[in-house]
Parts: sequence; C-alpha cells; structure tokens
Amino acid sequence: MKKYLMTGIAALTFSGMITSCSHDMDQYTGGDVTENIQKDYETKFVSRFGEPASNQDWGFGSSSVAGTRGMTRTIQPSFDFPEDADESKFLEDVPAGVNSYSAECVANNQTDGYGAGTSYVDPTWTGQVNIWGVWDGSKSSGGTLYIKGENDFTNRKFYVAQNTEIYLVKNAVLKLSSTNASDLQGGCNFYLADGAKIITDAELVLNNGLHIYNHGTIEANKLHANSNSVLYNVGIVKVATKISVENDLSVIVNDGTITAADLNTAGSGKFENNGTVTISGTTFVNSNSNTWVNNGQYHTGNFLYNAASDEVINNCRLTVDEDFNINLGDNPGTGNFKMDAGSGVVTKYFNGGGNWNKEYSTGQNKGEGGPFYIYMGANSVFKVTETATMNATKADYGIYGPADGGYAVFQAKNIVMGKENQGFEVTYGNNLYVSAESHFANGNDGQADHPYIDFKGNAKIYASGFEEGLPSISISRTPCNPGFNESADVIESVRVIAEDLTVNENKSFKEGSDFDFNDVVFDVNWNKTQGKVSVKVLAAGGELTLYIGGTADGVEGVRTVNDRFKEANPEKKDIITEKTMINTAAGYHNEYNTFEFDLSDNEWEGDNINAIAKSIYVRVMKSNALTTLKAEKGKAAAKICVGTDYVWCDERQDIDAKYPSNDPEKGKFSKYVNGQGNWDNWYHNDVNND
Repeated sequence: MKKYLMTGIAALTFSGMITSCSHDMDQYTGGDVTENIQKDYETKFVSRFGEPASNQDWGFGSSSVAGTRGMTRTIQPSFDFPEDADESKFLEDVPAGVNSYSAECVANNQTDGYGAGTSYVDPTWTGQVNIWGVWDGSKSSGGTLYIKGENDFTNRKFYVAQNTEIYLVKNAVLKLSSTNASDLQGGCNFYLADGAKIITDAELVLNNGLHIYNHGTIEANKLHANSNSVLYNVGIVKVATKISVENDLSVIVNDGTITAADLNTAGSGKFENNGTVTISGTTFVNSNSNTWVNNGQYHTGNFLYNAASDEVINNCRLTVDEDFNINLGDNPGTGNFKMDAGSGVVTKYFNGGGNWNKEYSTGQNKGEGGPFYIYMGANSVFKVTETATMNATKADYGIYGPADGGYAVFQAKNIVMGKENQGFEVTYGNNLYVSAESHFANGNDGQADHPYIDFKGNAKIYASGFEEGLPSISISRTPCNPGFNESADVIESVRVIAEDLTVNENKSFKEGSDFDFNDVVFDVNWNKTQGKVSVKVLAAGGELTLYIGGTADGVEGVRTVNDRFKEANPEKKDIITEKTMINTAAGYHNEYNTFEFDLSDNEWEGDNINAIAKSIYVRVMKSNALTTLKAEKGKAAAKICVGTDYVWCDERQDIDAKYPSNDPEKGKFSKYVNGQGNWDNWYHNDVNND
C-alpha cells in the first residue's frame, strides 16, 4: 500500500509567535548553526535524563505523523508507482576516504574533467565539472560523485555522464545554469539529503531514465519530466511556472510539498500526490493514458480533465478555487473521475461537459457539452459553492454514488442546464443524494426517453421542486472531506510542553537543572466535526522568539504572542515585554489571560489528535537561526505531548523535581524517558508508578 500523507492546502494565514528563555543566545556563530544547537541540546538532555528508550514516542504515538499516511484506499490505479530510495542513500557527509574532484583530475592527467570514478565536489573547486564516463561494454557510466557545501555552476559547466550516482549530502547546494539544468544525463540518480538543494532559474529537465530522489529542496523556473524519468519528492519542490509530466511513463511522486503555477499531465505521464500540492493556476489532465492520483491535499486554481483516462482518482481532498471542468470521451464506465469513500472535492464552479469558453493558463479553453462520469464512494462529498452546469448530452452519463454501503453527496448552490431542450443533461445513479438551493426542473427534449434528468438506483434530489429539506445524512468534516449536514461538534485536546533548546549544564534536578519544559505550553484542540485545529497558548517562560505553526517552507505573516497577550490583558499591557515570563511564576499560572488562534489547513496533518499535535511546527530563533523543536522516536525530545490535566513547571523548576519518584536520583520524567514501566501518566503526582 502506498503511503498517505494528510497535509493541508490553504495558503498560510497565521502562525503564533512567542518569546522564550535564553541563556546563551550567541553561543554559536558560523557553520551549521541549527545542527550544532540540536546536538548540544541532545547531549545535555541525555546527560541529565539518560538515553531515551528505543520505543519512546514522547506521547505523540509510535508513528504519530507517518501513521496517518497509511489509510486504506479502495480505489487504486493500475500503475504501480515507485517507492522512495533507501534511506541509506541520503547522506550526512561524504564518506571517508573519497578524494576530491580536483585530486581525481590530477590523477587522470586532466585539467577539468575525467572518466568514471569516485570523487567529491565542494566550494574549493572553482572550475568546471566534466565527467565523461567510461563504456563498460553495455553502457556508459560516470561512477559516483558527492557534492558538499554551496556550489555555484550558473557560470560554469556541470556535466556528468549517463548512469552516474550523484549524492548531495546534508545541506549541500548545487546551482545550475540553463544549459546544465537541461542537460542532466539519462540513467543518473540524484539523491538530495535533508537540507540539500538543487537551484536553477531555468527549466529543470528530467529525461531518458533520470531519477531524482529529493529529501531537500528543488527550486526551478520550470520542471519537465519525460521519457521514463522519475522525481520522488519527500522534501520541497518550488516551480515558478509549469510542471509537465509527459510521455513514456514519466513519473512524479510527492510525499512532501510541491508548489507551481501550472501542472500538466500528457501522454502516459503519471502523477501521485501523497502530501501537499498547491497549483496557483491550472491543473490539466489531458490524455487517455494519464494517471493522476491524489492521496493527500491538492489545491489548484482550476482543474481541467479532458479525454478518457480511467486513472484520475481523488482519495483525499481536492480544492479548486474556480473551475472544475470535465469532458470525456464516449466510453461510459471507462473515462471517469473517481472519488474514494470519505474523500472530498470543493470547487466554486463545476462544468460537467460544458459549456465554457474561457482562457486558462494551460489546457483546453472551450467546452461545448459532452459526456462526463463521476463515481463517488460512500460518505464522499463533491461540493460546488456556486453553480454546477450539467451538459452530459448522452444517456447514462453523470454522477453516481456507491452501489451499496452508504450514500455520497453532490452539493451545489445552483444546478443548471448547459443547453436547453437537448435531453440527457445528467444521470444521477446509485446511492447518491443531490442537495442544492435550486435545481433545473425535469422534462425532456420532446421524446419521453430523452429526459433532462435520469434517475438510476436510489438517487434523489433535495431542492426546491423535488424533495424538501436536507437528506438524512451527516458527514463529519475531516482533512479529506468538507463535511455535510454536520452534527454537534466533537472536540479532542492534548497539551504540548516544550524546551527552547537553551538549558544549563547541571546534571541533577537537585542542582537546579533548567529542564522545566515551560518555554512554551499550549493546548491543541481538534474539532473533528468541522475539521479545524486551534492552538491555545497557556504559558511562555522566557526570552527567545518561538513560533507555533507554519509549514515546511517556514513561517510567514506572524504576529508576536506578546502583542496578543497585551490584547488579552489590556490592564497589564504596559508591563508585558519580550522578557516577561508569562504564567510560569510559582503559584501564578493564571496571572495572564490566555489566547487561542486557528491553524490554517496546511499547518497541521493527521487523523488523530496526537498525530496532529506532533505535526504542528514549533520553531525557536536562536543564534540568528530558526530551529525546529523535535520529538523523534527514541531520541532526545524538545517537545512532549501530555494530557490537558498536566500542570506545568514553575520557571526554572526541574521537571523531575516537579514530579519526583521514590528514587532520590530520578524523578518520574527520567523514568518515563528511560521507558521504565507504564509511564503514560507519569505527570500525575497522585499515582505511584514506582
């Protein structure tokens, strides 16, 4: 089963920004600041509490975020999408014993290039890279090339022969000119580790079996995949204009974040989204042999589905700002748009067969009516916020719910005919409820067997002139589903406590350790009915700037939490500064009024409260670097998930001192870290876990 990511789609609207404690803000300068900060914190954490148990998940669940990505999907494409490369391919550094590129050139008696071999390039090399490869009797190969540091080839040649392995180690940068970016050779494999980047102001071309496995960032003006090429993205891909996925089974798989102006699938191109895709312009699916699958969050300006591919599948959430246009070939049951059970589509306008005559940034610009077919699984919702136009033109075409096992809902404000008096405007079939404020009346084109609306199975219309009111079905909102006729709100909550990565050297809580986990304390509230997540900030214990929310791209559009605390506490606004410890003074955890804000859809992911809480970014600005607080399984954690009954520490009160055990050297938190016994309720002083 392919992975399934639950991530949001709306443009980032707000991140909470707070201040937290600082004792050594300027300890690190230069180098990989964030990595040094993380390592220093981890060393102090282990020194203080011991090694975390290998199965310690910090209250977020054993696979908090990743576990939400394995939801069962009943509608699968026939094409078998590839998996990501093995994690051993994504390197921290160049392996020991590898010579520099310059040394290999000298050894091969060449100034700027040589044949197959193993070497590394770093910023000390200012010449061109030209690895022309060696023929082994069946194919040419350039060997293995490692890239470290920031390397700018926008004004010099970067060429490696076919079938070369290229590793961009952690935080490596490769900047390419238009010539270099369009001349990457077939059969090569690029592996981008965490923090690594490929950057070009031109078109990045994947061709002739080229494979790129990205755990870092790719930035390009345009991206073109063709001729058996593969882009597997776990990190970030930013394309200024268009992404094209074209012939010969070229593939793009997204487990991370992709942004672009347009996306076009053509020929036998294959596209699968398991993460977050944001297309500001138009998505155009335009071939009988395309595959387009969305298992995550896909947000596009317009969605145009032409021709009769049977591999256009929405398994989670598709959001369309303007037009969803569908016009297929004359093959009922073959070319159709499929929606899995519990999935959702939200669009402003729907054109089933037309009519439309509008200029789009890519793709078909005119529709004059024609067949369309949509299959919807149980509890799926297709929501049109304005007008849905039906213009199928032929019998049997239209919108179908499941044959059994529940109902689907097609909802629109207004449903109109695309062309008067032609018959066969739409067929509603199986277990389908159609809900609208207004719907065109039934009739026929003069022949009784040519109705405007044809009903098959148990389909019903709820609109003026048809059934009154709303259908007796309630579908809860989820990250995949916009919901319909929702029942009373169901809310789940957890509390997150965090350290800002700045702690002192003391090893014992008796010596006044600064592990108080109160640098930020906030509750995460998940409204399951409405599919909304909010954060309620309860305490801020220090002086460093902290951010709650945002996306993998970073933090934008923030307001300081101090400003919001001033708004919530107008009588104390004159005494609140960036250095104010808020609600962490001994005996004064309610001194300041708290505040709450909603997260936008793309600031959280998950289908359970613990997974959602873990997915929310918490970042600290330390030593002029923005560092993410982590909670990795079996490793030192900077954020912990607890129940909302957890009482947080006073300022500089060691967490073991707050929750002591019978062991004079270890409190309950230490034992929780080490995995000694069942410590799910370690923070309950009224429970004896010893």
